Amino acid sequence: MNEPLDTPAPDATPDPPPRSTGGPAWPILVPAGLLQGVLLVCLAWWPGATFPLPASALFFVAFALYALAAWRIKDAIGGTVSIWVLAVAMRIALLPATPELSGEIYRYLWDGQAQLAGINPYLHPPASTEMAGLRTPWQALLEHPDARSVHPPFAQLLFLAVALAGGAIAQAKLLWLGFDLATAWILGRVARATGRSRRLTWLLYLWSPLLLVEVAWNGHMEPVALFAMAVAVLLARAPMGAGVAAGLAALVRWPLGFPIPAVSGRLGSRFLGGVVLAGVLATLPYALAGPDVLAGAFTALSTPPRLEGLFTLLTAVVPDGPVARGVVVAFVAGAAVWAAAGRFRTERSLFWTVGAFLLLTPVLNPWYALWILPMAALRVSLPWLLLTGVVFLGYWNVGAAPGTVVPAVPGTVRLAVWVPVLLLLLRDADRYWRTRVPLPPVRP
Repeated sequence: MNEPLDTPAPDATPDPPPRSTGGPAWPILVPAGLLQGVLLVCLAWWPGATFPLPASALFFVAFALYALAAWRIKDAIGGTVSIWVLAVAMRIALLPATPELSGEIYRYLWDGQAQLAGINPYLHPPASTEMAGLRTPWQALLEHPDARSVHPPFAQLLFLAVALAGGAIAQAKLLWLGFDLATAWILGRVARATGRSRRLTWLLYLWSPLLLVEVAWNGHMEPVALFAMAVAVLLARAPMGAGVAAGLAALVRWPLGFPIPAVSGRLGSRFLGGVVLAGVLATLPYALAGPDVLAGAFTALSTPPRLEGLFTLLTAVVPDGPVARGVVVAFVAGAAVWAAAGRFRTERSLFWTVGAFLLLTPVLNPWYALWILPMAALRVSLPWLLLTGVVFLGYWNVGAAPGTVVPAVPGTVRLAVWVPVLLLLLRDADRYWRTRVPLPPVRP
């Protein structure tokens, strides 16, 4: 079954025609982009940077410049070259910085080295006797060395590719940044095909401070999943290809499997066939590990809560445990089924289901907020764009070395993250309801 690309969201902004009253965009973009880049580089290279100060202050000023540039570009002319040049420059400037907010990249490199040595990463944890002969310079920086890998199979194939290329942090970052820039290019194609502003979409995605910090600095592999989701939206007229892309997104980050049933409601069996094909091909090299390949999909059932949103309200009724987390899974799956029943288009299905997961998940690491960034940039969704800023407060208790994040985030910090986002979501819900359900006419 074929479908057209998504129509513009109500808040999407088409490319404005040239105006005599609107000046060129570069005098706005260049100072804002340069200053934002300087602030983020200072954040990454600040000796012994601590939280909340000065790290949070540097990040939030950079986020304010990002928001200002997005607001001012609507009435300006041109600016595409400035957006891309400054986006690439900011990534290059952050590339040499050593990851400090998270040590996850070291597990990427370890899993790649294990595969290079002919060892299935799902069979033995780094601290096991079977791994005694495999040692790396960053051995002490591994997080959870007593646990087997929880990263999905397609991610493992990419870790192997990094190991084959030399197995260095810079090589992993360069691979992720390649996917990152390719995602932006695809989002521009989707924006143009659906009558939305490519300039604004590119700026909201490429200049996102959270994206720059988490990928160019800390080396998270999120752009691979974002690229797969963007491809799924672009291939809305080719259900099999969209299914392969959606399947690969879930095989990079397990929670991104929730949108699959939502999208299948419109794209049908050929889409599901593509998902199955991607799953079989990516999982086959690790089949000897059996069910352990899927173990990472269930880690959220045992991980202590962190920066949780509506899950806090749920635990006020149901104590935290398997039942409460099962309720979360049921609610997110229900959102996916609802989207499938409504035959939502691909972009909208991703937007709703990923958003439901972020609202309800008991564990929200800051880089998880990037999962909704492509759809938020296309739709100019203020609540979710704001989340990509305030979620940085999740690093409130981070230390100066990888793996030192304290899981318990203070309640006041969680309120500061979620209250403004929820208020904006309620505002959007009210607007949506008013447009769908018009008020009855007033009788004299």
